[in-house]
Amino acid sequence: MALSVAVQMDPIERINIRGDSTFAMLLEARKRGYELQYLELRDLYLRDGRTHGRVSPERVDSLIAAARGRA
Repeated sequence: MALSVAVQMDPIERINIRGDSTFAMLLEARKRGYELQYLELRDLYLRDGRTHGRVSPERVDSLIAAARGRA
């Protein structure tokens, strides 16, 4: 079973991938075969005093490709 990693960060469309440490960790986790999930602040919410987040694993590859296209 692969390790699952979720990262909360600014919208990938707005980050500077050359200097963003969270983006670098996302790429390294992907290289290591981890299951990746990405969410933005707007995807987080509280329910019954517990933190939850709406994640979309399939967003990760398309977001990485979009960010690299801007590099």
